[in-house]
Amino acid sequence: MSVPEEFLAALEPLGRACATYREITGTDAVLVGGAATVIYTDGAFNSSDFDLVALDDPAFNQAMTANGFKKEDRPGHLLFGFYHPEHPLFGFQAVSGPLFDGRADRRRLCKMALRDKKATITLPAIEDMIADRLAQHAVASPGDSTRLEQARALFALAFECDEDYLRQRVNDEGGDFALLRPDP
Repeated sequence: MSVPEEFLAALEPLGRACATYREITGTDAVLVGGAATVIYTDGAFNSSDFDLVALDDPAFNQAMTANGFKKEDRPGHLLFGFYHPEHPLFGFQAVSGPLFDGRADRRRLCKMALRDKKATITLPAIEDMIADRLAQHAVASPGDSTRLEQARALFALAFECDEDYLRQRVNDEGGDFALLRPDP
């Protein structure tokens, strides 16, 4: 698998917006959820939503509009968040609250360099992503195993995983660590 080219292209203006946000606030907006899963799994999963944890909404809005994003106003779309005219397949939004309700260790954040050297994307630690996907699975509709599949893929792809931290984060999020290892 590989990350779709249109997804990678959409990361460029987002990375510039994140750099602007960092300049304004001194902190990073963090890409979470399905879009972060796409990156960590090299495109094994798809997402058209880019969710970011950014604690300063006015600064986030300013950074997005300064980098060509438009407030969502298109017919047939939920009227929140942003879109980029050059990347209309995707929606971009700030999600509320601190990163994983303040339980994530921000010292473990990962920076991803982009083609545009001025732009970077900040991702949660792989352990936080696994814990989040397990927590999302725990509250998903019965029969919806997509978040569990994502958690297992992230776990399998984690080259360096702090298992103690992972177990703590899974417990914090209300997930089940035993689910990471499929039944034999």
